Amino acid sequence: MKGLIYVLGLCLTAQALPGVPTAVADASDKGLPPDKRLVCKLDFTSTKGTVVEDSSGYANNGYLVGGSILVHFNEGKCGNAAYTYCGDILFHGDTFQGKPYVAATIAAWVKLKEVEGSHSIFDTIGISHQCGQFHFEVNNGAVRWFHRNETQQTIFSCNAEGEQVKADKWTHIAGTYDSATGKAKVYINGLLRNMTTGSGLLSRDWLTRAGIGDHKANRPLKGFVDDFRIYNYALNKAEIFQLAQECGLLSAAPAAKKKTFDITEPLSDSDAAPSKAAIASSDDFLPIKKEPRRNVQNQDTIEEAVLKRSQV
Repeated sequence: MKGLIYVLGLCLTAQALPGVPTAVADASDKGLPPDKRLVCKLDFTSTKGTVVEDSSGYANNGYLVGGSILVHFNEGKCGNAAYTYCGDILFHGDTFQGKPYVAATIAAWVKLKEVEGSHSIFDTIGISHQCGQFHFEVNNGAVRWFHRNETQQTIFSCNAEGEQVKADKWTHIAGTYDSATGKAKVYINGLLRNMTTGSGLLSRDWLTRAGIGDHKANRPLKGFVDDFRIYNYALNKAEIFQLAQECGLLSAAPAAKKKTFDITEPLSDSDAAPSKAAIASSDDFLPIKKEPRRNVQNQDTIEEAVLKRSQV
């Protein structure tokens, strides 16, 4: 029996796809364990005809179809972008390497010519049903981050409402999900805009469709996309923020606004005790001063706690 298992192991090794690593080649340099991987990165600088080469090391190349073209931008540091107006960038969903299963991050820069309607940044469809599974899209300026599995069970649904994405302006969008915590998050320009709680593992049935652009010929991405990435784990806030800085497309931070109140000082000239409320600006939910960490399991950050109580 041991001999049979050994032979089977040799056969499986021989059938492994050449040139496809089991982990990112420089994972040790980045301090990432082998199971945390960037599995797809399209920066649109390396192409062969209609093939957009994946620079993650997993050979998950994209294919320009339906009139999608590459355009060079002088602004920022990322160079080329794809113009997908009513076109697509498709992946081979059946052979896509390293599909997210227990967690995921999908991120991209987008510049829409118009924000009205639905603009699909990434979606997948399997063979067990014809409903979309991953939905990462802009709907009338709001951002939707959604996943249902092979049995049509909703795993998570997270929306960043309001006009988060403006027309003719580069915007960095990222969605993360981690089945260990159930947290699904949407980040806009590196800042957390909403968080919800879901449950379950992700579907890896991408056989019918996996791509950027026109979901079912009904949700065209009317504009440009650049630096498209898929990770098989959930990046944290600091990593997302750093990712949003790489192309140099974000405008300089505005001057600090006058604080409405300060938790480090009394609200009046009396000797009243300082308020424990955190200062919330329009940009993010950030605590001025960290409270001592209590020994509580699954303790949320102030930022996440505020979002969890919101109605968004």
